[in-house]
Amino acid sequence: MKGRSFDFEGENIFLGRSRKNDIQIEDTAVSRKQLKIYVIGNRYFIEDLKSTNGTYINGRLIPPGDGFEVSEGDLIEIGDTVIRLEALPILNGLEAKKLETDFIEACERQTDPVTQDRRARSRKELELIFKVSELIKQNISLTGFIDKLLDYLLQALPRVDQVVFILFDSHSDQEGKIKDVIAKSRQEKSLKEVTFKEKVVSRVVRDRKAVRMSNTAYEPPQDYKNSTTIRFGSIMCVPMISNLKIRGVIYVDSFSGAYAFRKDDLLMLNSLSGSVAGVLEKAALSSLLMNGSNPKS
Repeated sequence: MKGRSFDFEGENIFLGRSRKNDIQIEDTAVSRKQLKIYVIGNRYFIEDLKSTNGTYINGRLIPPGDGFEVSEGDLIEIGDTVIRLEALPILNGLEAKKLETDFIEACERQTDPVTQDRRARSRKELELIFKVSELIKQNISLTGFIDKLLDYLLQALPRVDQVVFILFDSHSDQEGKIKDVIAKSRQEKSLKEVTFKEKVVSRVVRDRKAVRMSNTAYEPPQDYKNSTTIRFGSIMCVPMISNLKIRGVIYVDSFSGAYAFRKDDLLMLNSLSGSVAGVLEKAALSSLLMNGSNPKS
C-alpha cells in the first residue's frame, strides 16, 4: 500500500484490518479494529482501540483508550505499516502529480527510522544471545550465571520492571515443584521478597508453552490473579525445557503499565530458554554425581 493516500472526511476515521473500517489496512499484524483518528477544531488525535500489537507514534508506544495529538509529518506505526498525516492543498493537475511523486518519495525516506529501529532491536537481540553464549562458556557457578543473566535481560528489555528466574526441583516426581526463586528489579539490584503470578507459572508448566499477557486487564481473571495485591500490567513467562523436562521458567513483568512487551521479545526469550535449560540440566547432573546418585534425566 506504499504511496496510497486517503482523504480525511468527517470527524472520526477508523483504521484496521476489517472491511468495516473507513480505511482497511491489509496487514496481518494489524488488528481488525486498530485505531481511530479524530479531529477537534483544527487539531488531530489518535486513539488505539486496544489492538493486539499496539500503536506507535514516532517510535513510542501509546496506551490504548487515550487520545494523543499528532502533527503534520508524525509517523504512526501499526503492525508492519507506517502512516503519515499530511496536509494537501488544492492544486491543479500538474502540481497534484508532482505532490504525489514527492509524497511517495517522502514516505520511502520516512520509513528509514522505523527500519533502523527494527535493525537496532535485532542487533540488541543478537547481542543478548551472544552474551549468554559467552557466559555459558565461562567456568562460573550456577548462582553467578543466573545473576549475570538477570542483568542481561534487564538491559535487553527496557520496559521490564522485574525479571524472575524460577528453578524447579529436578529430583522431585512432581513437575514444576519450585526449588528456588531469584529475581532482580530495575529499582533494586536484588529482591528479598519476590512477587509473581503463580497461576501463570502453573499454566506454563501445564501447557509447556510460553505465555505473553500484553494487558492483564483484558485477560481472563483465573489466568493471572492470585492472593497478591500488586497489580501487574504485562507478563511474559517462558519454560526452560531440556530432554523433555521443565527445568524452570523465565518470568518477566511490568508494574508501570500494559503493553510493555512485543512479540519479538517473547521470541527472544524463547530462543534463549533452550540454552539456559541445558545449563540447568548440567548443574543438576553435576549435583547428582557429587552426591553419588544415579542420574535419571
